[in-house]
Amino acid sequence: MQRRLAVARLIQHREPTLLLAGQAVSNLGDGVALVALTLLVLDTTHSASMLAWFAAARMAPTVAFLLVGGAVVDRFGRRTLLLISDGSRCVLTAALTTMIALHALHYVELIVFALVFGVFDALFMPAYAALTPQIVPTELLPAMNSIRPLSSNLMGTMIGPALGGLLSAYSTAWAIAIDAATFAVSAGFLFAMRPVPAPERTETTSMLHDVREGLAYVRRTTWFWTCLSAVALVNALVLVPQGVLVPYFLRHVLHAPKVEVGLIFTVGGVAGVLMSLVAGNLAMPRRRIRTMFSVWGIGTTAGLVMGFATNFWEVALFPVLVSAAIVLGNVFWESMVQEEVPAEMMGRASSVDWFVSLGLSPIGLVVAGALAGAIGVRTYYVVMTLVCLVPTGLILLSRRVNAVDAGRVRARVVDPAAGAAP
Repeated sequence: MQRRLAVARLIQHREPTLLLAGQAVSNLGDGVALVALTLLVLDTTHSASMLAWFAAARMAPTVAFLLVGGAVVDRFGRRTLLLISDGSRCVLTAALTTMIALHALHYVELIVFALVFGVFDALFMPAYAALTPQIVPTELLPAMNSIRPLSSNLMGTMIGPALGGLLSAYSTAWAIAIDAATFAVSAGFLFAMRPVPAPERTETTSMLHDVREGLAYVRRTTWFWTCLSAVALVNALVLVPQGVLVPYFLRHVLHAPKVEVGLIFTVGGVAGVLMSLVAGNLAMPRRRIRTMFSVWGIGTTAGLVMGFATNFWEVALFPVLVSAAIVLGNVFWESMVQEEVPAEMMGRASSVDWFVSLGLSPIGLVVAGALAGAIGVRTYYVVMTLVCLVPTGLILLSRRVNAVDAGRVRARVVDPAAGAAP
């Protein structure tokens, strides 16, 4: 019964409830903007490669500044940094809306916008990850880590994209304006939260020292860097490119209408929402890494669907399976990181997590766009899916990587009354 009530217990806490509410609104705007900007670039360039360059332009500065962002997060108040990130992105998105409305926006300006926007994404992600264990009781972290993807999928990849597809058919400017407004609302919820103290520091060190310390911690933690390396490859070659190649495939191979581009994100969101509801009531598995990579392996294998898909619903199987697998695996991963990593290292460890897992993705997007244009989307996904299943299999078999869970398995053998795991 306690597990089933975990989410209900979490929302009784004021600070995480305010944080989640603000992010739910922001996720809605992100979903609207995702479809609106994707369609804007496709309608302007008619090129998968150009869309890939735009996506890479937003991701590259995020990756480049993540390590610095993590060091900053471990020096200053995490709530304050989230406010700065949301406020800055609100201003940027409002400026983009104005340029679209005045017909003054070109592809070059879109690239510049993506680059600047990505810098503030780099600040937001480690700040959010580091703030979470400060305001959420340890026993409720899995519930918190399941509600976040529930909100993200419900608002950001279900309702938002569907609304974005409809609005884009009428006005791209209105779609982007909604995104700007949601950043303002999110900042309001953050402002309503009680101030959270900055991390205590026993010594004064340089920013470069802090970055090196975060990298060193991950490098000497076998399970951490090994898992991140495998995830980086899958993200770069299979998962992240779907945001470019699937819309391109629908529009230029299957000649689907714009509404279906929005719906393809929506069906993935539905799967994510349903899986979030399940994940929030699951205990942490004893064999955490093997469980995570078994689940993520199913999501990777879903890329093979693109090899034979001939209509919208067949294509939709890909984001459905990927979304469900990512949500479930990430709930376990985030909870594991928050349990295993010392509190004073959370900002830097989280930034290294994002840095490595997304580090190859900007290059992967450009490569995916070029290869898909040369060999076709179908062939690309079949080949890259098979390549990415290799490291997944190696991690499942590796005793060294899975050693971090050995104590948990032994504890279960000694104490059969311990909580059941999936």
